[in-house]
Amino acid sequence: MNSKFWWLWLLVFLFGVNFLASQFHSRYDLTKEKRYTLSKATKKILSSLDDDISIEIFLKGDFPTGFRKLAGSVREFAGLMKDINGSKVHYRFISPQDDFPGVGGMRYEDTLVGMGAIPINLTVQVKAGQENKRIYPVALIKYKGKQALVNLYSGGKRMITPVEINSAEALMEYQFAKTLNSLLNEEKPLVAYSVGNGEPANARSYALQQALRTDYQLFTFNINQQKTIPDTFETLIIVKPSIAFSDEEKFKIDQYVMRGGKLLLFIDGLNAFGMGSRHILRHSIPTDYVGDRLGLIFFHRGYMDLRTAQIVSQNSCTILFSKEQGTTFMTD
Repeated sequence: MNSKFWWLWLLVFLFGVNFLASQFHSRYDLTKEKRYTLSKATKKILSSLDDDISIEIFLKGDFPTGFRKLAGSVREFAGLMKDINGSKVHYRFISPQDDFPGVGGMRYEDTLVGMGAIPINLTVQVKAGQENKRIYPVALIKYKGKQALVNLYSGGKRMITPVEINSAEALMEYQFAKTLNSLLNEEKPLVAYSVGNGEPANARSYALQQALRTDYQLFTFNINQQKTIPDTFETLIIVKPSIAFSDEEKFKIDQYVMRGGKLLLFIDGLNAFGMGSRHILRHSIPTDYVGDRLGLIFFHRGYMDLRTAQIVSQNSCTILFSKEQGTTFMTD
């Protein structure tokens, strides 16, 4: 009798497996770079949500292959976020050309343009021929009455290359986490930009400072003129110093890091700033840059590991291209 109704037991077994899979599921990331695994910082942000968060993704429609693949990657990532906090994270895909609810004659794309989203014009093949569409590769996050856009693709071309898709996927978690963090924490962290040891200042660092001020409160800080580096600064940024730090200055930096401060260094391994390209090609040699400028105190404490190995191409050559000020030499 048991053998006669084996198919019935099989159906019961399959139903049970399907039910358990719907209630308890997990993902396994087999990629080498762990692209489909959220970082601890992102998981912490998602777990700390104390209210529902709505994510509207404007990648719904008939798009070329590249944008369809981008939409699939965003869907996968949104699923990862929901796995962390399913009761609070909610997402949906919307066509920018859909009517905005409650407002007659208004579409979603009208609000996106008002928020600063830049559309990409596409020509899509349909049954009746060709149709012009505007695509907005962005997502809108809403939390506690606040909202912010997430840029999913920084390019403006109609066709996305595989390299650009990989780049968008690699930056996706950062873009979402940065936006989420700004909605959860209205107060911007304090960051110090070190001056006084030959670091680039004024116009030479304008672009960097403008980019930092978007998400941080940025202050210039002269280590020479202050007794200590205040703990109120979450990060101290040192960009390419050309004047060696004194023992007293190195001690201040050391104590700041020992108290939990973060140190961000931008290092020039060749120390070739201000030289012409021909001089760099013929005369530059590797230098112990950190050792010369900061001393070995950071190596002794195990704060950093500087690799001085270099790669030299045997096929390097000089390329000429003109600029407004004249001719500039570059290497290939």
